[in-house]
Amino acid sequence: MGLMADVIVAVQRPAVSRPVSSANAGRNLGLLVVSFGVTVVVTRLFLALSGYPQVGGSTYHIAHALWGGLLLVIGAMLPLVWANGWILTLSALCSGIGVGLFIDEVGKYITTKNDYFFPLAAPIIYVAFLAVLVIARLVSRPRRYDARGQTYFVLDGLSKVADGAMGASTKRDLLNRLGEIEQSTDRPDLADLATSIRPFIAGLAPTSKPEMHPHLARLIDIAGRVERILLPRFLHRILLIIGSLIVGFFSTLGLLVFLALVSNDPENKVVIDDKTVPPGTHPPALMIAALGETIVGLLLISAAVLLLFGRDRKGIAALRAGVIFGLAAVNVVLGYVSAELVLTVVLFELVGFALAQRYRTRFLSQPSPA
Repeated sequence: MGLMADVIVAVQRPAVSRPVSSANAGRNLGLLVVSFGVTVVVTRLFLALSGYPQVGGSTYHIAHALWGGLLLVIGAMLPLVWANGWILTLSALCSGIGVGLFIDEVGKYITTKNDYFFPLAAPIIYVAFLAVLVIARLVSRPRRYDARGQTYFVLDGLSKVADGAMGASTKRDLLNRLGEIEQSTDRPDLADLATSIRPFIAGLAPTSKPEMHPHLARLIDIAGRVERILLPRFLHRILLIIGSLIVGFFSTLGLLVFLALVSNDPENKVVIDDKTVPPGTHPPALMIAALGETIVGLLLISAAVLLLFGRDRKGIAALRAGVIFGLAAVNVVLGYVSAELVLTVVLFELVGFALAQRYRTRFLSQPSPA
C-alpha cells in the first residue's frame, strides 16, 4: 500500500512543475527592452559620429559584440549567485545592454565578408527588439493564479520582510494573496501554510523604510510637478498636434516615392542614402515601405485634425494606431531599405507614442460621458 501511495503522489505532483511567472517579470523585461533599444541607438549614433573607429590596432579589433557577450554572462550569473530582488533588476539592465551590443553586429555574423552594414541586419535587430517587446507586454498583463502561483508571490513578498522594507501596500497585497490561498480547495497543504502565515503578517507593522529609494521618489515628485507646470493639457495637445502634423507630412512623402517608382520616368529620381534608385526598377522593399509610410502619415494627420477639433479620444487612438503600425510593421521593411533612416523614424515615433500615452494617462483615464 505504501508503494502504491508513493506512485499516486508522484503522478499527481510531477517532479518538474510548470513554471510560475515572476512577480516583477513585466517590469524587468520592460527594463531589458528599453536598455536593449537605447543601446543599439546610442551605439549606432556613436559609431557614425566617431567615424567607425577600430579598437585594438592593426592586428586586433575589439568589437563591441565582445563587451555585449561579457555583459550577457554577468547578467546570467547575477540571479544565480544572489537572491535579492534588486539583483533581477540589475540582471535585466546588464542583459539588455549586452543584447544590444551583441546583436548590433549581427551583419558580421550572417555574411562571409563580415559586413556590418548588410541591409538585412537592421530588420533582424528590429524584429528581435519587437519580439522581446511583445513578450514583455504579454507577461505584464494581469492574470489569475492558482494557490501554487499565489504562494510563489507570497514567498517573494516575504523577502521584503527580511529586508525590513515591507510597506503598507506590500502588507495589503500579502494578506489578500494569503486569503485567496486559504480559500483554494486544490491544495489544502498550501491553504494550511497560508493560515499559519497570516497571523504573522497581520501582526507586523509596516516599516517606515520606503519601498522606493527616497532620492528616486523625490525625483519622480519633482518631475510630476514640472510636468504639471510646463505641460498643461492645452500645451500637451498642441505639442501632439504639431508633432503629428510634422511626422505625418514627412511620412506621406512616401506616396511621392511610390508614384516616382511606378511612373518609370527617368526624370523622377529617388535617392536613398546618397544612392540613386535606377529608373525603371521597382525595389519591392522600397515600394512596400513607401506605401506603409503613407498609411502612417495619413493616420497621424487624421490624429492631428481630430485633436485640433477636441476629439481627444479618437485623436489619440488614431495617433497610437499610426505609430504602432509604423513600429510593428513598416519599420521592419524600412530598416532593410535604410538603417540610418529607420533609426530616425523610430526615435520620432517612440517619442510620439510616449507623449500620446502620457496624454491618455493624464487626461483620458476617466471614462468618457455617455
